[in-house]
Amino acid sequence: MVAIDVSWAPIPLRLLLAAIFLVHGYPKLFKDFKGTAGFLAGLGFKPGIFWAFVLGVTEFVGAFALLLGFASRVVAGLLIVSMSVATLLKIFKWKAPFTKQGETGWEFDALIVAALITLFLLGSGTWSIDQAVGWMPG
Repeated sequence: MVAIDVSWAPIPLRLLLAAIFLVHGYPKLFKDFKGTAGFLAGLGFKPGIFWAFVLGVTEFVGAFALLLGFASRVVAGLLIVSMSVATLLKIFKWKAPFTKQGETGWEFDALIVAALITLFLLGSGTWSIDQAVGWMPG
């Protein structure tokens, strides 16, 4: 019988989520900060500059934290809030379908939320700063 060590399970989640949030957080902070601020202000998140900064830092810095396995549960919790808001906006404000060829649906957002919840519950796993400093409960 093969024993599977589940402490490795969070690693692929951390790596992929880090990549996703790195490529989505970077432009919010460094390429189109004013556009992000205007977009968020238009949604009612005022002041837009403040919320663009909060969102950009959460995604960009959070990506590096996930990559390293540093405070992963805290970061996952913050990103769960962010992605839940994005998903709910797509569903209720923009009436986006769950999935539809050629259109943006909310299935990808829901998958990210599920992955973040899983990471929140599992913790960073092995090969993480959280494990190295003893922040991961057994």
